[in-house]
Amino acid sequence: MLTKPKILVVEDEIIVAVNLGQKLKKLGYDLVGITSSGEEAIQKAEENHPDLVLMDINIEGNLDGIQTAEVLRNRFQTPVIYLTAYADENTLNRAKRTQPLGYIVKPFESDQLRSSIEVALYKNEVEFKNRKQEESLKSTLNKIESGIITTDENGLVIFCNPAAEEITGIPFSECIGQPLSRILKLENFEEGIQEIPLSDVLKKGVGIDSENRTIVDNLGRKKKVSVTSSPILSTEGIATGTMIVFGTENSDDPGQSYLKEIHHRIKNNLTIISSILSMNASHLKDQESMDIFKESQHRIHAVALLHEVLYENHDLSSISFDLYVRKLTDLLFEVYKVDREKFKLVLNVKECRIPSETGMNCALIINELLTNSFKHGFVDREEGEIRVNFHKNGSDYVLEVKDNGVGFPADAIRNRSAHSLGLSLVDSFVKLLQGKMEWENSSGCSAKLTFPVRK
Repeated sequence: MLTKPKILVVEDEIIVAVNLGQKLKKLGYDLVGITSSGEEAIQKAEENHPDLVLMDINIEGNLDGIQTAEVLRNRFQTPVIYLTAYADENTLNRAKRTQPLGYIVKPFESDQLRSSIEVALYKNEVEFKNRKQEESLKSTLNKIESGIITTDENGLVIFCNPAAEEITGIPFSECIGQPLSRILKLENFEEGIQEIPLSDVLKKGVGIDSENRTIVDNLGRKKKVSVTSSPILSTEGIATGTMIVFGTENSDDPGQSYLKEIHHRIKNNLTIISSILSMNASHLKDQESMDIFKESQHRIHAVALLHEVLYENHDLSSISFDLYVRKLTDLLFEVYKVDREKFKLVLNVKECRIPSETGMNCALIINELLTNSFKHGFVDREEGEIRVNFHKNGSDYVLEVKDNGVGFPADAIRNRSAHSLGLSLVDSFVKLLQGKMEWENSSGCSAKLTFPVRK
């Protein structure tokens, strides 16, 4: 049984309050209290954690309804609907600043009460999800080693991560609200001090790369950096701000450092793309679209993971495939919240180092096949096993992924549809490898790929 939304009523007219409480109970809500003053409302909110407060603006005590709503929002993030018989313009303006989820004008009917409450609860749930997504994005950006600064459409800084603070020498609190030109001071040998052309980024809606620049930090120290300026686009494709990503360059080993920086930067940018996908997914209403977004994120994570392993390597032309597969499978088990005590993974990767491009294609195939196993292979199963085998057989590589689940529908394999994106991607990667895929549905699903070794 679903939990009833808990509602607190703050109303100093006792008859109105009792009548309102009765209506709420008849409508199926959980009335957690009726109080007539702001001080009591704050105490009851702390004790009962209501999902919504119905707040009269004119109440008893030292706090009016608007002041009480402000305390509730700041301290407990409790949403409020105002109850009012009338309100002058100044009162309404004060009320707006507390970001209420609605107004109910007295007197009101039960239908109006229900619709106002349901809309408010829905809006609050959406706002909560958006806040969580923003917190997740901020946490991701804070972990990235490159400096990241975002601005609004006027070029004023609205966010900078710890790496940006360290490179510029300016703390977060002093960056916010300042023009970007005051925070990020760039120069090059030929042109001297330069500003990032934010107006071009906003108008054209495309990114601008600036290589071989020198940043002058808050103490006058100079560091070589590369800068990428990109527009932040709304869901309508309108530029609402900019994102500037910059990292210091290491000149100890120019060739190797440059290649590693490329892989490192790609990984960071993929992380940003994944985070933006996550933010956009929060606005989707249907589950199918949300699932598509999430699976796209997982594919981005798989590619980013490859660049992480390459970045850690000394030889960027080849990849430690056993390490990559182990990291990739760990990531997928975590993403799909699979209990590793009940669902076993057996890895048998005999060829440790393979060309990077080959490793990428093989890993993305593994990503799609394991995703299918987690989503469809163990429906109504409490335990299972997945095996990933990879070895060299003469002039061929052999990759096999199999599980002991319910098996893959034969029609799904024979008749690829536009909706089976995972299988379509597998087909594409198999063609890139010039290989052949064999499917078997005996005691689960087995996919065996054979493709030639290429130098």
